[in-house]
Amino acid sequence: MMRRPMVLVMAACAGAACFSEHEPDLTDGGLTCERAELPAGPDSAIVVIRGFAYTPAHLTVAPGTRIVWVNCEPEGTAGHTTTAEDGSWDSQTLVRGDVFSTDAPGPGVHEYFCRPHPFIRGQIVVADGALAQGEARLARR
Repeated sequence: MMRRPMVLVMAACAGAACFSEHEPDLTDGGLTCERAELPAGPDSAIVVIRGFAYTPAHLTVAPGTRIVWVNCEPEGTAGHTTTAEDGSWDSQTLVRGDVFSTDAPGPGVHEYFCRPHPFIRGQIVVADGALAQGEARLARR
């Protein structure tokens, strides 16, 4: 009689652990380069900095999406930033393993770059509706 509730509790805990792996944990530096290779959660998008480039360099998201950058350059590589052309965000210098995040700015096209390496450039399109959701799903793959 007692086994059934115990099994349900264990199944619920296992299910919660499974789903928690899909959403980056930004509170304690839980996003790693290995984790960044997996799909992002439903309200987030991940941009990897590697090879002196942002990947993806062009991202379309819905308003309010949490955008997370993680530096996955090899150890000893010069640090990078993510800096909005319009000044709406500007990260500290990120070395390997460092993470920066911000919520998507208002609708429109938002260009950004790396301050130490201005040839590294990216673009975020914030769009309402199905277009943003469909393209965001593709970017998370």
